[in-house]
Amino acid sequence: NNIPQNVSLLFDASCGEGKELDLAWLVKAVKASILSGIPSGRIGFAGGLKPSNIQQVVQDLRQVYGWTNGIWIDMESGIRSVDDVFDVGKAWSVCAGIDEIGWDNYKKANIEYQSLRAAQIEHLPKTVKISNHAVLAHKLSLLRDRRTKPRDFRTILKEITFYLGYEVTKELPLRQRHDCIAPNGIYVSADKAVRLDAKVALIPILRAGFGMVEPMLDALPNAAVHPIGMYKRGGAYDRPIEYYSRLPRSGGKDYDLAVILDPVIATSRTVHAVISKLQQWGARQIVVLGVLASADGLKTLASDHPSVHIHVAQVDDRLTEQGELLPGLGDPGDRIYSSAKLESDFITKAVQRLPSTSSLGTLDLGRNDNDLPPPPSPVRLENISSLNQNGNTTKYTEIVCTAIEPPSFTMDERDSATQLTTHDGGFGPSPARMKWGASSADLRGPVIATTRHGPQRNAIGAHAGGYSIYRALAVASGGLDTTRMPKLELTTPAVRIGPHPSWFDPTKIVTMDPFGHDIQSSFHAWLKKGYDIRPTIAVTRAHVELPECKDALRSGYLSADDLILAKSGTSVVTKAAIEPVWYLPGVAARFGVSERLLRDSLFAQTNSMYPELITRDDLKLFLPPIGGMTVYIWGDVSTIADPNVELTCRVHDECNGSDVFFSDICTCRPYLAHAVIECIKCAQRGGNGIVIYFRKEGRALGEVTKYLVYNMRKRQQGGDQASEYFRCTEDVAGVKDTRFQALMPDVLHWLGITRIHKFISMSDMKYDAITQSGIEILERVEIPPELIPADAQVEIAAKVHVGYHGGTSYAVDENKLSETKGREYY
Repeated sequence: NNIPQNVSLLFDASCGEGKELDLAWLVKAVKASILSGIPSGRIGFAGGLKPSNIQQVVQDLRQVYGWTNGIWIDMESGIRSVDDVFDVGKAWSVCAGIDEIGWDNYKKANIEYQSLRAAQIEHLPKTVKISNHAVLAHKLSLLRDRRTKPRDFRTILKEITFYLGYEVTKELPLRQRHDCIAPNGIYVSADKAVRLDAKVALIPILRAGFGMVEPMLDALPNAAVHPIGMYKRGGAYDRPIEYYSRLPRSGGKDYDLAVILDPVIATSRTVHAVISKLQQWGARQIVVLGVLASADGLKTLASDHPSVHIHVAQVDDRLTEQGELLPGLGDPGDRIYSSAKLESDFITKAVQRLPSTSSLGTLDLGRNDNDLPPPPSPVRLENISSLNQNGNTTKYTEIVCTAIEPPSFTMDERDSATQLTTHDGGFGPSPARMKWGASSADLRGPVIATTRHGPQRNAIGAHAGGYSIYRALAVASGGLDTTRMPKLELTTPAVRIGPHPSWFDPTKIVTMDPFGHDIQSSFHAWLKKGYDIRPTIAVTRAHVELPECKDALRSGYLSADDLILAKSGTSVVTKAAIEPVWYLPGVAARFGVSERLLRDSLFAQTNSMYPELITRDDLKLFLPPIGGMTVYIWGDVSTIADPNVELTCRVHDECNGSDVFFSDICTCRPYLAHAVIECIKCAQRGGNGIVIYFRKEGRALGEVTKYLVYNMRKRQQGGDQASEYFRCTEDVAGVKDTRFQALMPDVLHWLGITRIHKFISMSDMKYDAITQSGIEILERVEIPPELIPADAQVEIAAKVHVGYHGGTSYAVDENKLSETKGREYY
């Protein structure tokens, strides 16, 4: 059962040495091959074959291999002349010998064929109807034949559909006629003169199903046609993609019968989805009309939809791991519309059907962009510095930009249609190279996500995330000229950050572009070519003034040094604003799921906002419509990556109510202020302090959800209780936390951090995510008890009880948990 689907087996008795064929051994070998699962029609024979023994060889093989399977024979020396050239006379004598015993034993083959069909029918559900018609079997063989031209394929498909269509409609209701007069003038009685009394809807599944519409309309000229556009992706059990549907709003109750048209039913996932849609539409009766189907697909359909009858001409027993029917008839859509792939594409697909392991060793044939050989370096630039993996600066003295294609510009709105989505593999998209984790910016390529270069865009989504909506409003109102290029010459980073080795590891950073702040030097050649490349990171310098720092100065806990902290309580920081850029394969790997599952979930949960998640597997980058983060750094940025330089760090998730408006129901503001003070003290000692502020309001559930939870906590029976803290969130949101800290450490790796001396956080999830990513944490610092507002005791008790770091300050047992309560609602 593990034999690869594209393997053929050749028995060569001679191996070029002129040995005679050992028929007894050959028969044993064939039996063993069949038992091993070699597909029918894929066993060949060579060696010692010649006109004098060809009849006996074929007859012996047929005794073992059967009459309905193809036999491949290869004879080379047996049909050569004494001069070692091809002898057409010998070739004809071989044909004559086969002619004499029959190329096919029609009688025996027909018996075997009928027996096989009887066995198939016996094991299939009763709702499945397989045609027994000899003409259909003949026609279907022509459809299967790869030599059948598209015009003939269309014609034969119409003929088969026409025949099967009569079977599908044989029980449609009839109405008597009273106006039928024969040519001889005799009245035809009403029991013989009838007309169809049913409204039929034809539901072709685009695009192959369209090839079956015309013959059905020939049989039912008044039938309505309601196409549904749907296709199956590469995996056998991936959800099908629906891209078109215009079923009438009035519903299926207007029709007595809905006939789904699809030439090939393989896994049945697509047909299943269409049946479900028609049932929701209100279809009274549904019938599926196909030409060829898999046994497994039919069984699944019949099990899921026992009231639906299915009519096909033949059944194939085998499916590949990708859900392709074997031997099948190819892609009917490609063959109908003459858009079949090149032979090399078929070979590639066959290779991809190999299992991941074989007797030759481990094979990994899945697509992995990081395993591809690096493209040639695209540029050599005069007087331009490029940062490499080792952090060295390379200066180019020659301008050579031939490896970078000139940018294509999106057509004017007057000259183009609005595209609902784009598709990979066709005309149009030609995304700029993107080799995530490459050893240099040149080799990796820039993130191109502006609307200016549609064909070369290599990311899904838009810059600025949710703020892109405001940009759209500016464009719609006439306030923003879409042809204007931003002036970025004076926007370069205020301090240099990186590069660090983690930038070139595709597993360390998967949610931001490490070169996003450095596009002017990293992607100068692309900019010079005319590409509109936008920074996703901005690094600047600033002064920060917190009331808590002034209080700490007055109390003597902080002291001014006029370098890090002024007497006014103002501190000097470097800060970086970062927009998310997700490398989808890396994000999927962080959560231990497939990239396909991740894409499907993102598409579904954004209410289909980003169809390219489904249609553009070639685009691996996604700019999600979520908030980014801001990094605040106290101290010398250039020493952050040095593990011997003290580093104090807090990773803080946004809490607008507490951080900005000092709400006392949580510890966010006091813990944040404490972290800032500790960062300043660390920088004054010669180290560095970092606060990373993530826009993940309400545990990334949103502020509305957070306030709803507040209401539940205060209104529940017994009041605001620590023991019910997380349950209230789960009752409202279905989950207690969606921050998923597995993605959080990326920014630390961007800064080159390998060791944190003081981690100002009690979160076990943050600690685990950071340490599991390879960063060492020496000390965890809990919030001082005196900083906790009275109403926030509920939060602290609940968190410590479920595993947050309590240090020496906090210990919460069951009694403490049940006793801790917040104040009344008002």
